[in-house]
Amino acid sequence: MAFSMQFLHREEFESRTVRAMGGGACMGIFATLALRLWEPFQHVVHLALEPGYFAVVAAALAAAKPAKGYGLGLRAALTVLPVFPFFFAAPSPLPQSVAGCIAAALVAWLGHGREGAGSSTAVASSAAAAGVLTPLGLYVQQVMDANFLGGTGLLSLVLGYACVGLFWSIGTLPSHLVLHTDAVEARGNTLKDSLKGEAQELAARAVGLYQQCKAAVLRMPLSPGRQELLEVLEKMASESFSLAETHAALTAQLDSVVAHDVDAQVKELRARAAAIQDSVARRQLELAASSLGEELNHLDALNRKRERLLAQLHAQVALLERARVSFIGAQGHELGAKGEQAAQLARKLKGLGDESAAPPAPLDEQDAARPAPEGSRVPH
Repeated sequence: MAFSMQFLHREEFESRTVRAMGGGACMGIFATLALRLWEPFQHVVHLALEPGYFAVVAAALAAAKPAKGYGLGLRAALTVLPVFPFFFAAPSPLPQSVAGCIAAALVAWLGHGREGAGSSTAVASSAAAAGVLTPLGLYVQQVMDANFLGGTGLLSLVLGYACVGLFWSIGTLPSHLVLHTDAVEARGNTLKDSLKGEAQELAARAVGLYQQCKAAVLRMPLSPGRQELLEVLEKMASESFSLAETHAALTAQLDSVVAHDVDAQVKELRARAAAIQDSVARRQLELAASSLGEELNHLDALNRKRERLLAQLHAQVALLERARVSFIGAQGHELGAKGEQAAQLARKLKGLGDESAAPPAPLDEQDAARPAPEGSRVPH
């Protein structure tokens, strides 16, 4: 089975990255002012603002969207906890790496901007990635200072801190990634959450039937027939999801146009044309009504296409139901060779799928057989 990587809440990750860079840049401005004001006292107490702490904390505070009820506690934790690694005599960049880990874990846990706490997998993966990328951001900052921004003061600190914030924020990317072991099932689960109405119910049913059929197939011993059966099931489920996607797109297109309003406009234009004495003006109104009438015919064709897609989706889901029943019947038999049993089922389901996938008659042929629509429609 193919693996699938899903990128969740992409807009949130992009906005978080921008906020983290902005937080780092603001901390760079603050660091420049603090160093400038402290300059007369440098010979007494040397002031050094560690970007591995200040840039990371500023980026995390700007990027975090605390869950309800955890705002004050999360911000306090982001300010205090990342400082502890610097209390130990650990070689650089280990303290900076641990500070990045702590900040990323807190943001992925309670600062992701959605209800509930983040999963343990998301927290751990974000912490690990940020722990690697934070020292990398510090290294890029040092290279920029050494080769491009040395001695520029404000510009050096603003760009350097923003760079550290950028790399730290990229480290939170794993909390937005989900790895699926079955790409077909992942597609169905994503699709059923985005559909509405009858298509959503059919897509959810198709996902459930596919899961049941796949579980039944995986209980069979390894054989070429079992693999063929899995491929047939994946194809059947994929065709169901493709039909649901096409139906949803067509429904959205039709919902954006109100056919009754267009029909009323056609009738109004024709009534105006009948009441006008000037032949040129009457011809223009008739042409406008005819053009809108053609659009109504097009809407009728799209409506019929949507009905066909829904019927095909029903047929495809019914085919998955027949597959599930076939598995139940096959498991009740005592066949000598399970591999041959799987191959027979695969051939049977493939034949059913080929019958279901037979192309319907074109719209034009059916339209010729049905009576011409009355009212404002323009005949083909």
